[in-house]
Amino acid sequence: MNDVIPHDNGPVSSSPGDSYGRYTCDHAVRVENIKTREASVRSPREPSIAICLTSYNRIECAKINQEIFKLNFRTPFLLVHACSGAQKERYLEDAFIWCAPGSLNAGGMNLIQRSLELACDRFAPDYLVHLEADTWILDEQVILRFVGEMERNPQLLLATSAWSSVSRWRRARHAIRELVRRPWGLLKYQFDIVDFTAQFFIVRNDPAVMRCILAMRPDENRRAERQLYDAYVKQFGLDTVLRMREREPVHPHNRQSCEALALYCHHWPASGTAEPRSPDEAHGERPDRIGKREALLRYPQISRGAAIQRLLNATSFEYYNPGASRW
Repeated sequence: MNDVIPHDNGPVSSSPGDSYGRYTCDHAVRVENIKTREASVRSPREPSIAICLTSYNRIECAKINQEIFKLNFRTPFLLVHACSGAQKERYLEDAFIWCAPGSLNAGGMNLIQRSLELACDRFAPDYLVHLEADTWILDEQVILRFVGEMERNPQLLLATSAWSSVSRWRRARHAIRELVRRPWGLLKYQFDIVDFTAQFFIVRNDPAVMRCILAMRPDENRRAERQLYDAYVKQFGLDTVLRMREREPVHPHNRQSCEALALYCHHWPASGTAEPRSPDEAHGERPDRIGKREALLRYPQISRGAAIQRLLNATSFEYYNPGASRW
């Protein structure tokens, strides 16, 4: 059963202020701001962007992610959240849906589908950005840059990264298969990608693409990354994909963070609060690896929000994502 809790934003204040809502009493500045606003009205419409969060038991991460977008970024992102965990009421979301808990792969894919579906039904945005709730983008320009590239090239329907690395043997096998199937397309084929990260991707709100993703049947026996790749590539190919190569491959070494994308998705709240169960699980993480608090400290302009302040000033971290694995 899914419970949808919509929310409409309140009226915008009419008090005098600049384009970011700061009050100013200088007449010359007010005149200049009026001219700037008038020019922006005459400029082409900026694309609307909906952030689609999905979460299970990383409640504190989800709250902070919402505060980042709603209380700290300047861009008026729409915010949708699909949750199958303890949160059953809206926090800062523009729309919220609770879903029955599911298994790792099938349940995760269902959350993605429900978040995208809710965003399209409620807001019909131009672009949808899926983020797992514990995946923080701490610089809004990262999202705006990819959306800008997709705006300039209407052929691009999806922006994402390759999740796993592809061995030389696997690349050769794919090349042989493609040579047999479509020898004329061999030079254009991308042999270094066999799956898409489901953790962070941007999709154009194209009816055919949305039908493709929403029609997928979540499969617990296959990773969400491969399910998404197979369904999409079968219908739209790889020429319509904008690769986020800064993070490729995501797994294993860019799984926890990618500084080039201002992306941080550590499961632990602060440095020293988690240890891998085995060296294999460390995946190259340094002993002095940072946590979520240290990531926030790298971006001091992001400080507004009760959950953000609680993490920044915490002396104990037992409260953070209770019951959730920290590795």
